[in-house]
Amino acid sequence: MGQRIKNTFQWRFAVIWIAATVLSVGFVTQLEADARTEPNESDWVQTNGPYGGNIRALYAAPKGVLLAGTWGAGIFRSTNRGNTWTPVNTGLAYEPGEGFVYVEVFAQKGEVLYVGTQGGLYASTDAGNTWHHVSNFRKPESISGIVVIGDRIYVGTLNTGVWYSDDDGGSWLQVNNGFGPMLIRELSSIGTTLIAGSENRLFRKRANEDALTAINDDFFVQQVESFAVMDDILYVGAYTSEGELFKSKDEGNSLTGITPENVGNPVIALAAFGATVYAGMYGSGIFRSNNGGDTWTAVNEGLTDQKVCALLAVNEDTVFAGTSEGGVFRTIDGGDSWMAVNTGLTNTKVSELEVVGKSIYAGMSERLVHSVNGGESWQPVQISAIPDEYLFSTLSVSDGALYVGAIRFGPRDQGGVVGGVFWLDERNNALVQVIANKDLTGIQCLEIVGTTFYIGTQRDGIYKWEKDSDPWTTDLGLKGHFITALSVDGEKLYAGTDRGKIYCSENAGKPWKLVNSTDMVGSSISGLRRIGSTLYASSWGNGVIRSVNGGDSWTPINDGLNDRSVVTMEVVGTELYVGTYSKGIFRWMADKRWWEPIGSHHLHQAISLAVLDGFLYAGTGTGGVYKIRIEK
Repeated sequence: MGQRIKNTFQWRFAVIWIAATVLSVGFVTQLEADARTEPNESDWVQTNGPYGGNIRALYAAPKGVLLAGTWGAGIFRSTNRGNTWTPVNTGLAYEPGEGFVYVEVFAQKGEVLYVGTQGGLYASTDAGNTWHHVSNFRKPESISGIVVIGDRIYVGTLNTGVWYSDDDGGSWLQVNNGFGPMLIRELSSIGTTLIAGSENRLFRKRANEDALTAINDDFFVQQVESFAVMDDILYVGAYTSEGELFKSKDEGNSLTGITPENVGNPVIALAAFGATVYAGMYGSGIFRSNNGGDTWTAVNEGLTDQKVCALLAVNEDTVFAGTSEGGVFRTIDGGDSWMAVNTGLTNTKVSELEVVGKSIYAGMSERLVHSVNGGESWQPVQISAIPDEYLFSTLSVSDGALYVGAIRFGPRDQGGVVGGVFWLDERNNALVQVIANKDLTGIQCLEIVGTTFYIGTQRDGIYKWEKDSDPWTTDLGLKGHFITALSVDGEKLYAGTDRGKIYCSENAGKPWKLVNSTDMVGSSISGLRRIGSTLYASSWGNGVIRSVNGGDSWTPINDGLNDRSVVTMEVVGTELYVGTYSKGIFRWMADKRWWEPIGSHHLHQAISLAVLDGFLYAGTGTGGVYKIRIEK
């Protein structure tokens, strides 16, 4: 269940659906010209990547237009079979780098596009050039599905079930039939029959019926994930004790299990074309059936991200797949081979940034890339030395070398979350393991001083390792703590935790003492940095505090800091920068005792920072890397 993509927590933040229509060539050309406008270096400029992202919906509109819906960065469009993509979010309460637009499904009615977001349903009558809000529900709703049957529009919501409109969104009526509040996951149709999937049931409404009816009392699921319809056959991806994939020939009255063998992941995406059905798993890639689901073949050659969230079959040979981090992949041979097609599609979460020489490195959980030209292009770092199950958790630089902390999720009886440390061999553009797995419960932070490595873990406390030494580590204590930040000052070692506590050891080891009061308790420490003899600590929720006496006493410094959810902190010379969750990036003006915002518009989810050649770089939660000039 830990890998479930559409769990309740995630869906509260994200949403939903948009629609496609006939888009003129002239309009597309103008949009692409607008996207090439020269940037203003005095404000934040989005770099060319890293490309990819969390793709939740794929749709084929007329005249060869493809639409990709992302989790956080809205809509991207391609007019050349996915070779290049352009953002198209005008009017969706979205400004680059500032807001979030979550997209999960596409639909269209005539020449009108509809989009559902966390703020409700929007419509466009000019090929997506502008959008207007058309929701008329009792309260703002997150839209989880859109289906058009004749002149009627149905929408599924995350809180109040299914609604319909016969006047293009002017007024809405519910069709819940007394079931009360309903969290709808999926909507589809078989001819004129509406099919709805909730968290644990299937529902149906035929054309001559007024409301939804629960179907198949024997089919009780943990969660409905996906629908597909081929001819009159309904395919259902659902998480149940009996399997992951089912089909029905009688509008859901009876369901037959057709789960491929050796699949332990949910079927998040389904697509059908002709006699071929594709099933996308969150973790197992894509399976293909040429006989209606009776037998299946795994088709994952070239699919480097096998957490599949969306599928689109354009014809018998051409299929597009949207993944949770790797963006869009395309096959032109019916799934026998896949290639990434992400140029221009920037929806990546860059949780780590570091600079080595003239290169800037970006860490994105499952990928590590670098740029030598200020973000104009990004190249992957080969990770063949690291097994596929590893995720990058932290980057650190020492003596001009990049080190990477990585974690691996495994069974609890085999160590649970364990980790290792790797060194970047720049000459060969590859990672080499320097500290093997030693049952550490997940490496979270890495501080390197000379040849000494300090390693903070999730629950195993803190370890020290002297390079090339044996035994490999020394246990420094703080067992049972989730270590989120480290700082070394001579013989003093400071450690921050996810509970907002800061500990200090006078001799880089035991004993430890708690040095902060209640200033940060209740929020996670996100950074520990020193400028001279002053120690700064940031947190998720309580802003920034500082100490000028080695941690004996602390003073909050939050004047001007409009968002106290500080996600990252970076020192550049004698200047201190912080990135916040929703209000952008700030610089500490020590003489004024005030935080100054950086840039005329703020970046949403600024979660990592680095400086190179007079530019401040910011990794974001949904939009890749931005930069701004801070030195003339």
